[in-house]
Amino acid sequence: MVVKVYRNEDADLSIVQNKRVTFVGFGNQGSAQSQNLRDSGVKNITIGNRDDEYKPRAVAAGFTVKSISEAVKDAEVIFLLIPDEVQHQVWKEEIKDNVADNATLVVASGYAVAFDLLDLPAAMNVVMVAPRMIGAGVRDRYVAKEPYPCFVSVEKDANGDALSIALSCASAIGATLGGAVESSCREEAGIDLFAEQALWPAINTCFREAFNTLKAAGFSDEAILHDMYLSKEPSEVFERAAKEGFFRQLKYHSPTSQFGQLRGTKNNDGTAMRAQFEKVLHKDILSGEFAKFWSGAYTSGASELEQLWKEAEESPISQAEKRIGLHD
Repeated sequence: MVVKVYRNEDADLSIVQNKRVTFVGFGNQGSAQSQNLRDSGVKNITIGNRDDEYKPRAVAAGFTVKSISEAVKDAEVIFLLIPDEVQHQVWKEEIKDNVADNATLVVASGYAVAFDLLDLPAAMNVVMVAPRMIGAGVRDRYVAKEPYPCFVSVEKDANGDALSIALSCASAIGATLGGAVESSCREEAGIDLFAEQALWPAINTCFREAFNTLKAAGFSDEAILHDMYLSKEPSEVFERAAKEGFFRQLKYHSPTSQFGQLRGTKNNDGTAMRAQFEKVLHKDILSGEFAKFWSGAYTSGASELEQLWKEAEESPISQAEKRIGLHD
């Protein structure tokens, strides 16, 4: 399958430059993307934000700030850049009944659209412009004129101009400089949630059990933790992997390390892990079960999150970090 990659020449920046744009939220992505749009010549930008710690930041940055319900009323393009777990509630209570006809909704996360958490007007375009990095990176790369990865998609083309608006917005935040990859909200949300609920938990478990095994063998906390990650070697490995390939980065390791890693990988066929991954992807994520739980009962989910944090902080590996002064 050939995937379309959109570049600067595919986008007409003047489209969004001549739109009334509202950003709902001035947090991680909202702050970065709104400033990038302004620096790209978009003059009519309003920030819709509640009376929280982000509102004075938006004012200090020189933006017009209104309540969310007021900010969206005459907006032609609405960037919904608030956390996934509260989008459906904010949409229902403050946005849905106040949006203008023929407006375009832009999301940076596919979550709420992919799992049908928003009651969308029939005449509204829905597009995704999803940078694959945190907001600070989006801003820093834009200022430095450096490319960064981004996904784009058209989820609903109600007015026949959704793609051109999406690409114009992508260009305005600097995402078409290196190429914005055609995707979908389902794909973005599925891969993102899979990484959070399958891939990284597997990695976390590997480090946790590696520590427990080495500790039981009588090795010191300092030696174990420095060898596993305090040396920052894992970050160097991932950086090399991003530049040269996941296995090709092994050429920077010693022959003993290369042999041990390649043979160990070959001898673990991953059957149990694959079964767990399949379960998480299909039963929990793509089925919508996780979205139903997390967005439908966020209060109970937040309570469970606190308990999970408590258990993580009390784990042997966290206690070892504390003993050697890492948490000071």
